[in-house]
Amino acid sequence: TAIPDVQKDIIEMLKLSKPNIYKASFNRPNLFYNVRIKEGSSAAYEQILAYLSEHRNESGIIYCQSRKTAEMLARQINEDGFRALPYHAGLSKDIRTENQEIFIKDDVEIIVATIAFGMGINKPNVRYVIHYDMPKNIESYYQETGRAGRDRLDSNCILFFNYGDRKKIEIMIEKSVNPKKKAAAYKKL
Repeated sequence: TAIPDVQKDIIEMLKLSKPNIYKASFNRPNLFYNVRIKEGSSAAYEQILAYLSEHRNESGIIYCQSRKTAEMLARQINEDGFRALPYHAGLSKDIRTENQEIFIKDDVEIIVATIAFGMGINKPNVRYVIHYDMPKNIESYYQETGRAGRDRLDSNCILFFNYGDRKKIEIMIEKSVNPKKKAAAYKKL
């Protein structure tokens, strides 16, 4: 499912000569995508709470752009009667490992994370992936939502969107000093 540029990079980095390339479909018929307008953080949070109430005891991941938002959302969700843990690069390696293990073992239903979470995670019963903030590009979105429904059961992928989120990503892109990388990031956005 890697895009052509990534395929090329893999071949070059591994110094493969004439490798066989196997392509899989991006279509995951058990994933249901829904984009919702984020009309302010409190409105989005209320929608998330309503969703969690309808899907109590189901495993899910909520992705955020910042560590601060991940911490804040995990705290609020716990205060509202659900079991959630944060996960981001600002936590110590031990805490990240512990939170990940607790989630994988179903001792907590919800992980509220930045993009630091997910590589190598294969938890088959993730029923939903919610993006509280817009991901930086469609590849990231596909990768992150792909953590839902690995057991092939129906799962939901909900994206909260507003133009302010896009603006935040554009600001991050502008910080890049490499014009090629900047242009590529804008194209992907």
